[in-house]
Amino acid sequence: MHNKKNIGYESVFIQGEKDSENYMKKMFGDWQAKGITSVLHEKRGGYANNTSAIYGLADKAEAEGVRILTGTTVKGFQYGSNSSAVTGVETDKGLIKCDHVIVGAGPWAKTFWDMLELPNEITIKGSGGNLNTNIPMWHYWMLTEGVLRVDPDYLKTDSGDMPPVIHVDTDAPLYSDTDKSLITDKLWGIYYKPDFHFNGIQGGSSPYKVGKPGGEGVNVDPYGPKSADFVISDEFGDMWTSALAFCHKRFEGKSHLFKKGATGGLGCFTPDSFPVFDQFRENVYMIADSNHGYKMIGVGKLVADEVLGEKSSLLEPFRFSRYEQGNLHPTSNSPFPWS
Repeated sequence: MHNKKNIGYESVFIQGEKDSENYMKKMFGDWQAKGITSVLHEKRGGYANNTSAIYGLADKAEAEGVRILTGTTVKGFQYGSNSSAVTGVETDKGLIKCDHVIVGAGPWAKTFWDMLELPNEITIKGSGGNLNTNIPMWHYWMLTEGVLRVDPDYLKTDSGDMPPVIHVDTDAPLYSDTDKSLITDKLWGIYYKPDFHFNGIQGGSSPYKVGKPGGEGVNVDPYGPKSADFVISDEFGDMWTSALAFCHKRFEGKSHLFKKGATGGLGCFTPDSFPVFDQFRENVYMIADSNHGYKMIGVGKLVADEVLGEKSSLLEPFRFSRYEQGNLHPTSNSPFPWS
């Protein structure tokens, strides 16, 4: 909280179950979630139409003279004869010679990591100084997300404003809004927000690990709705819509409005679920976001500065060397690996 104030990032932190309930009810009069003991309201947080935002970023890049080769598949890399540096990128449209490579490929991070012949197992130094060897560098989590087919304005606050992204973690029992059966009495979590791209309320619940440790045998492509392996289940729809009703009275009896169909995706995570920003093979800069996605947009400027020789203290905690040196990030108790 103190660091957020220092950088002008306004936020409010509420502690205690009663105070938390009162704070949320000032925003939503129908708030009824139980077991919420703290609220962190990041007032400058938000969300965007993903497709429009990506096209907007592309327009800005092209205005600066950047050439974007859409529909191009990277097949591998060429290396210098006397160094480990990459001298060319092999694509399905031919070889692209280069002086520097920046990889920011989201769920395809391991794919490029393997192409670059970087280690699939690493050593992590524990808090007691012990060395944990042969730890898989990557693992995949199935992302469970869906849409409730109501007007995006349906989630407006009592003041008529668009709400923040709401992220709920609780261990209160969750019962089905359809048949009142117990869904879980363990720790669970959801997130949700209005979405004008999907024309509804969009969000998800806790992801779960898939594939073998290290990510072997997991097919990232085809990604998202086109995947035959990684799509949401009916059980997710019941859980997520029931959780919405757990939080807001307005969502009671709305489970039938859940949009059925193929959706979801994969997240490629590091051993501690935090990003890695670092240089490899002399001239390859890797932005491995560990599924933090949109929150990484602002990193672009810092990475550009580093590529030009100006090191960033903000990126130092996210170096690859942190594992072997034991400079690890705190472990979260949240059901979400990116919390």
